[in-house]
Amino acid sequence: MAAVWPDRSELPDPNDPARAAQRALRCLPGEIAPNVLVPGDPARARRIANEWLTDAKLIMVQREFHSYTGTYEGVPVSVVSTGVGSPGAAMVMQDLEKLGCETVIRVGTAGSCVEAVAPGDNVIGTAAVRDEGLTLKFVPPMYPATANIDVTNALREAGSRQPVAQHVGVVHTSDSFRSPALERDIEISIYAGVLAFEMEAATVLTMAAISRIKAGCIFSIDGYVMNVAGGNVVPDTEARNRGIKCAIHTSLDAIAGLHGK
Repeated sequence: MAAVWPDRSELPDPNDPARAAQRALRCLPGEIAPNVLVPGDPARARRIANEWLTDAKLIMVQREFHSYTGTYEGVPVSVVSTGVGSPGAAMVMQDLEKLGCETVIRVGTAGSCVEAVAPGDNVIGTAAVRDEGLTLKFVPPMYPATANIDVTNALREAGSRQPVAQHVGVVHTSDSFRSPALERDIEISIYAGVLAFEMEAATVLTMAAISRIKAGCIFSIDGYVMNVAGGNVVPDTEARNRGIKCAIHTSLDAIAGLHGK
């Protein structure tokens, strides 16, 4: 497998003033499609571009932000990695607003907090608990982080054709992968009907709402978050990979569906 960080020798200068105006992505208007998938992992961004998009092109590599653009069933689609956590995700969303993005779908992994949501399943997030600090810099805590209904419905329709179990509901976004408070957070989340824990959705959804971008999110479950609380941080990679393939397919089919394909 090729290195995660691609060869940048033929890419434009990221410090060109016009590119530096997009502080994270260093992409110019026209280089990023109106429809964007935002995985956290740069390797997943590369995989989506190489395996799923037609005529995909690496546009820019800047730190953990790797940007690709191609088409899916004739619809222009970009894939941009956000890295881990809310700060990077927020910077990506702010740049996507400036670049004219219209629809964003986060494609990630998450840990289940309920037995009914098993490793390898997909979870479509309708909203996210804002248990991170970044969005408080933009809106007070009483404002919800909610997914766009059209994007969510498109994900549900597309996901119904995939061979994994699909769950729809609230996810919990945290700044911390593991902390002393995690067991208590899980307890409250189960009581409140939360399905899974992850680290970027609340920021993607909140920043999208502020920017008037339609956004949704889908996750492959890679294990149980209670295992993480107990010190077992090893994911179920086989189940995760099975689920992420379906989540990618669902996301792209949802974008195509939103464009009448």
